[in-house]
Amino acid sequence: MVIEDVNDPTPRKASPTPPTPPPLGTCEPGLPQLPPPYISYYQAITPPILEPRRKPSQRRLRRRTYLILASLALNFFLFFLLARSGRRAKEAARREDRVDDSEQPKRRIEAVVPGSQLGWQCVHNVTWSKSTTRLPNEAPFPFESTASFQFSDPASLMFLLSQGSHSEGHLNVLTSPDALPHAIVTAVRYHFLRVRDRANVCWMERKHASGAGVGIFTPAPFDGQTPDDILDFDITLFLPTGHVGSSLPIYNLETQSLIYSDSRLFTKNKPIIVKSLFAKNATIKSSNGYISGSFDASSYLRLETSNAPIDVTVNLHNQNVFATTELVLQTRNAQLESAVNLLTSSATGEGGKFIIQAETSDAPLSMTFPASPTRSILNLDAQTSNSPADVRVEHDLRRPPPLPRPEEAAFRILRRYAERGGD
Repeated sequence: MVIEDVNDPTPRKASPTPPTPPPLGTCEPGLPQLPPPYISYYQAITPPILEPRRKPSQRRLRRRTYLILASLALNFFLFFLLARSGRRAKEAARREDRVDDSEQPKRRIEAVVPGSQLGWQCVHNVTWSKSTTRLPNEAPFPFESTASFQFSDPASLMFLLSQGSHSEGHLNVLTSPDALPHAIVTAVRYHFLRVRDRANVCWMERKHASGAGVGIFTPAPFDGQTPDDILDFDITLFLPTGHVGSSLPIYNLETQSLIYSDSRLFTKNKPIIVKSLFAKNATIKSSNGYISGSFDASSYLRLETSNAPIDVTVNLHNQNVFATTELVLQTRNAQLESAVNLLTSSATGEGGKFIIQAETSDAPLSMTFPASPTRSILNLDAQTSNSPADVRVEHDLRRPPPLPRPEEAAFRILRRYAERGGD
């Protein structure tokens, strides 16, 4: 313990003086002075001056757009090629699988049996060729078979009959040097053997009457049917040409429910009698032979003869609002008589464009229009000479007042606007 005497006269030692800090704002010589309280021992660096960013030019933008579009087009093309090759590979594998025809449907599907009330009966079924032709992969059907028939009596009625909903194809009528006419089922194309054998293709004859032909019967619509159940037939009918200097015998040809894309029929010194003909385009020509019957056309129909009358019933079907259905009736020195029905396939049952030209000379001309759609356009040109012309519209159409019948009668209607309930 240290005891300090307060009465001690000895003076106290002074405490050491603390060092004086250097004044603020001073630094080593040679360095720039900074405002207090910052002290820097490094030299300041001046930042670089950056130029403003320029916008891409119009040319660069256009080039970039072209590159993007080209890249997209190339990718789409490659995708299309890959998809197509894959589809072909699947189709080829599917065709190979069709060789095995062991798979059978759950229930037996049979062809339509021709009704006895029609007066036809199957005599014997077709015998298909032993060799089955395999078609290329690009063909819509993989297999093809053939067969043929021969008519024993060339003077009898020849007919082709088709019933069922699973057949399609083409009919060709050609000439042949053979003495007897014959028909060849030149091809039946199919996907499966069981589908081909399901059809009933037979040689037919009429009961208690002369006549023979070919019948094709396929099944009616059934549940689970697919496009693979369709059969495609090509039938060729060969007619004998006869000897040199002789004319072709007139055969009677009957068909049922045939719709032709293009039909052409020409004859000389013989009439043309048509029970029913439905075609998209048809041309019927004769000389010194009359033309009669019922005709249906959806695009173009021409009936032409000379020195013989024309007596027909025509149904014009306008199936496209952007197309015009045309009819030409032409003869000379004979009467022209026709009944023309104007029809349309539009959902509203209105509209349609029709052009009709009828011409004869030195004989009467008579035309009637029993039916026509509302808001349809008819362009009619009907002419004759030295005889009266009579055109009657038996429908609610706008028509001009009746014209007199002069000695040189010419009845021309340039354009008609048909509207039910019009003035």
